[in-house]
Amino acid sequence: MSIPKEPRQLLINLMYIVLTALLALNVSAEILQAFFSIDRSLGDSSQAVQHSNEQMLEAIRQEAEAYPQFAPYLDKAGKLRELTTALQGSLQQLRSELIEAAGGLGADGQPLRKIDKDIPTRLLVNEGRGDALQENLRLTRQHILELVDDEAQRQRLAASIPLKIPKAPQGADHKNWAMHTFQQMPVAAVLPILRKFENDIEVSEGAVLNYFLSQTGGEIVLDAYEPVISAEQSYVIRGETFRSEIFLGAYSSTADNIRVMVDGQPLKVEQGKAIFTTRPTRAGSQQHTAEIELKDPVSGAVQRFEKTFSFEAGDRSVAVSADKMNVLYAGLDNPITISAAGVPSGQVRVNAEGAALSHLGGSRYMAHPDRPGTARITVSGGGLAPTTFDYRIKKVPDPVIELGGKRGGRMEAATFRAQLGIIPVLEGFDFDARCAVASFELVRVPRGGDIQVANNNGGRYEAEAQRIVRNATRGDVYYFNEVRVKCPGDSHSREINGMIFNIK
Repeated sequence: MSIPKEPRQLLINLMYIVLTALLALNVSAEILQAFFSIDRSLGDSSQAVQHSNEQMLEAIRQEAEAYPQFAPYLDKAGKLRELTTALQGSLQQLRSELIEAAGGLGADGQPLRKIDKDIPTRLLVNEGRGDALQENLRLTRQHILELVDDEAQRQRLAASIPLKIPKAPQGADHKNWAMHTFQQMPVAAVLPILRKFENDIEVSEGAVLNYFLSQTGGEIVLDAYEPVISAEQSYVIRGETFRSEIFLGAYSSTADNIRVMVDGQPLKVEQGKAIFTTRPTRAGSQQHTAEIELKDPVSGAVQRFEKTFSFEAGDRSVAVSADKMNVLYAGLDNPITISAAGVPSGQVRVNAEGAALSHLGGSRYMAHPDRPGTARITVSGGGLAPTTFDYRIKKVPDPVIELGGKRGGRMEAATFRAQLGIIPVLEGFDFDARCAVASFELVRVPRGGDIQVANNNGGRYEAEAQRIVRNATRGDVYYFNEVRVKCPGDSHSREINGMIFNIK
């Protein structure tokens, strides 16, 4: 028997040796408990790998939605999930039948006839279920590897994924795999063997998903064009000027082969865009048609694009607007400008429901809502009839997590080890707000070895997380899972997306 290189395979072989020795021994209670302990440990390990696989699948889905050329990898990931789910279902069905035949589970959560050796022999050997399982494992492994087009990568994965059938050792009295593995084995010994295959499926799926995720990168070629009408405002007062930028998206600003027209009238094009202005003479909807012609500098062929746009023109009236967005954010000071045309600011009366409102002077106010919902602001005074405005109150948006200024991907081992923890960043948020990390789970998947997990409180690494981070070596994969943060206005922490780092 060759000496296995992987600790996982060494453990599996050792387990088979122990199981074989049990054929000639009375199974003690201590040994039975050891079997169930192994079964539980494998189940816990499988759940951790499942969580990591879900994150990788979601990352592939996001890349495919953003960049259509990566859609084939999402299709392959879907087929991979179908294969592994089907095999997992077969194993779980077999496990359920084995437990049911053993009288079901007792009060201790273990099969009532856990030392029975005839049940596994009948189901898995005499009825051929073991042979069917062997063939199912073989075909699933084959179909999984067929999803990898690159021959070199396929061979590498074939050598590394644990989903495989160990051969019966020499001198096994001509027993086939099912007989050698299950014949005269107690129920308690067979359950962890089935669980081991479930775990192998998850690890194998993770290895292939990790390969697919590594392929969803590269430069995006812009080869599509779309007219873009960018108006400074969509509602203007009669007699005021409406101003809009019209340009062709995904095209260089140095282009000189573009012709722009609005309602048939040509516009001057500078740096790839044209400026359209108009002065409405009536209130209501104003509709215009933009036409753009693009001439191919090589072939001389002309492509034409057309798009209709509109804006509203109206008379002067009272207006209430949030200075930083058309919403209010719970737990923050939201600056608001309130004014009424033709009404002196000293005569304007403002009342608010759903938020505390303070007057800063002139037309400037500050709203401070406590929780998400709706705020109602009523403006009156100076002969103006009371006018009510409803605003949505939203929670502070989810931050993104960064480690050393990165949100995942590849990182040098030395750089990764030098980091002290993770930081939540409110990207593109106009308010001066800060979120704090409440907790997260750090999972290290080494290139060779067992998975390590640390649960960390706060964003700065605690002792166990520091130990796992300091072990970072090339080929390791680190998962930041179950990241929970607390932002202004939050009564409880919230879970946000994690990160995946590949150590190089």
